Formats: sequence, structure tokens, C-alpha cells
Amino acid sequence: MPADSLASVVGALQGVLSKDVSNAVAQERSLLSERRRVFHRLHRQRRRRRGAAHAAAQESPPTFLVLGFVTNPRTPKTREWIRQTVLVPAAEVGAPALIRFVVGKRGLSPRDVQQLDEERRRVGKDDFAVVDASDFNEAGGIYSCIDKLFAWFRHAPVAYPGASFYAKADDDSFVDVARLASFLRPAAGLPRVYGGYLQYDSFVTEEWRHCGWSAGQVGAAHARRHGCPKERRVYGPFPFVVGALTVMGGDLGGWFASSPHVAGLVEKGRATQGRPQHWDCGYSDVTLGYALGSANLSLSLLSAPRPLPRGEARGLASEGASGACAWRSVGLRCDAGRHVRGDGRESLRRLAPPAQPADVRARGGAGKGAAGVVASPRPARFP
Repeated sequence: MPADSLASVVGALQGVLSKDVSNAVAQERSLLSERRRVFHRLHRQRRRRRGAAHAAAQESPPTFLVLGFVTNPRTPKTREWIRQTVLVPAAEVGAPALIRFVVGKRGLSPRDVQQLDEERRRVGKDDFAVVDASDFNEAGGIYSCIDKLFAWFRHAPVAYPGASFYAKADDDSFVDVARLASFLRPAAGLPRVYGGYLQYDSFVTEEWRHCGWSAGQVGAAHARRHGCPKERRVYGPFPFVVGALTVMGGDLGGWFASSPHVAGLVEKGRATQGRPQHWDCGYSDVTLGYALGSANLSLSLLSAPRPLPRGEARGLASEGASGACAWRSVGLRCDAGRHVRGDGRESLRRLAPPAQPADVRARGGAGKGAAGVVASPRPARFP
């Protein structure tokens, strides 16, 4: 082969090889660049996850008590009062509690959202729990309290896992958090604690209302027989705790958050909104008791002391325009009738199962105003 022909062939081969090498190098560089992008993206995601985990660790409850105040988003002065009289004292004594204000995300107007953001900036922290429930801007808030009650107890164990107790209070209730934690501590080992100011009632399921209320089991059985409609489906009697303060044990809260029974009841209740007979804020605490009772759970009932007559409330109450407020109580609602819901002074003691009348002789018998703190030594099943 002539030299010039050989040189041209070699040149052509070098050109092809050079092009192939260039393409291979370019592909390798592209792969390396893509790998770097993937690596950096994964690294950023990992940093974000670590940051979120750190924030969750900072936000996580002290694994004892998570308390939610169901509040009207349009009453910032009430929340400021609670911050000063409940949150600040609780922090000063190191009470093992995480406290949140509960609002419903499906009932907030743009103005409500703006005012809540301004409130967060003003107090320097976000102490709200925005749950999947209606609120004041939806139907004037007539369903909001019951909607937020159920939503809070389904939200809290998921958002703040690991607590020993989950509790709910109304924002017109005063809760001495340190005393409440002390009151609950002996019950931490009991299964499925349901606690508060214990009463009994029956429930007209088709009408979402109660019938046959009584402070005791025998009275409730009698009231159902003589006070509930015979032509309606009635469930009960069953125990429930009044809405000023409701407490669930951590295991009961976990069940409540994931229960298909509760989810179905909530869906059914929300479907009645707008009808003449609907689930009602006025019976929210009874409806919660019905939800637990109709699930046929075994519960450990923990009852705060019964209301005290006026004479016994002396020294505990602070007089004011709204009536008497027992500042040392576990949980109360202040009203013009000077009704004091419990003083929290008695220690937890184990008594007969809840199916038996509570022993109240320690405070002078079973008459009006006698106090009793009960915790069943074994679970009791309610039909």
C-alpha cells in the first residue's frame, strides 16, 4: 500500500478513535455530573430529614402529658390569659406537659389565618395544633367543639407520640398542670385510662342526644328506664367525663387515633351537619363516652373529686365577676353559679370496680358534695 494511502487510513482511524474517545469522555463526565447532582440532592434531603428529626425531638412531649385547649380562633385574649395563668406557671415548676391550642383548619377564614399568624409572631412561638376539623367560620362554629374534640384525640397521639396521657380542656377552664400531672402519675401503669369528672348517661343514637343522665350508675339505669324514649334506639348507661377536662391514657389515645370504629362514628356525625338532628356541641362529652362505650372496650376509670358545696370551697376560691374559680383545682369551669369542679386534694386510691358505687366515705359520705377519686384495680367492661 502506498505510504500516502496508509497515512490517510491511519489518520481516518485516529479521527474515529479520537471521536469515540471524546464521546466516551463526554458521557463519563455527564454520568459523573449526574451522580454529583444525585448525591447532593440526597445529601440535602438527608440534612432536611435530620433537621426535621431534630425539630421533632425538640417538639416531642416529655412522654407524660399532652394537653390541648380547644379554643375559638377569634379569642386571642383568652389564650393570652391561659398562657399567663397556665403555661407560665407550668413552665416555672417544670411540669412534664406539652400544651397546645386546638383550632380547626376547615373553619378558618383568611382573616382568621392572618390573625393566628400575627399571634404566633407576637408570642414568639407556635403553640397551636391545627387539626382536621371545622371551626368558627363554618356554620358559625355550632359543630366546631365536638368536631375539634374528636379531631384532637385522633391528632395528638400521631403528632406527639409516646406520651403517657393525652388530655383536652375547654379554653374557659383553668387547669393546674403540675397538680394534674401529680394526680395522674399513680395511674400511669393502668391500661386504657379514661379520666376526668365522671358521670353516667345514655345516648339516643339516631338523634345524637343524651337521655337518662345521673351522677352514678344506679341513678343512670333508673333514668334510662324512665327518661329515655322507648321508641328510639338507646345505648347505655355508660360512663363519660364532663368536657371541662378529659384525659386518656397513652394506649387508649393510640387506639382512638387509629380506630375504624371512631373514624366511622366521626364520618357519620359530620354527615349530619346541617340536619335538624345532628351531632352537637352540647353533647360532645357524652358523645365521646358513647364512642368508647359502644366500642366495647375495657377501661380504667379515673375520676376527679365531685363538686364541693360552697362552704367547703372556702379558701380555694378566688371571687370575681364571673363567680368562684378554684385556682387549686385539677380542672374546673368558672360560672356565675359558683360551681367548683373538684379540688384535686385527694390522692389516688384503689377501690371497687367501676360497676360498684364509688366509695366516698373519706369525705363524709355519699351526700351532696362528697368527693371521691376512683381507679379500678382491674378493667371493667360496659355493655
